[in-house]
Amino acid sequence: MEAQHNLAALVRRVEVEGELVITRRRKPVARLVPLEKPPLVFPDFKARAHKIWGGAWQGAGSDELLDESRGAQ
Repeated sequence: MEAQHNLAALVRRVEVEGELVITRRRKPVARLVPLEKPPLVFPDFKARAHKIWGGAWQGAGSDELLDESRGAQ
């Protein structure tokens, strides 16, 4: 009964602590486990820039643009 009434709290607990076993009359009947997080993948900006500009970039770099937009600080 507790799992039915407190599911949100149990899900938060699983997020923090990991696996949680649900029992009925002290016998395990189910397991709540967190989903595996997919690895963080960044786009290949260098390949994209090469595809767009063909490796011959003529503009300013991002650091130069930031310095210009911030002014002389």
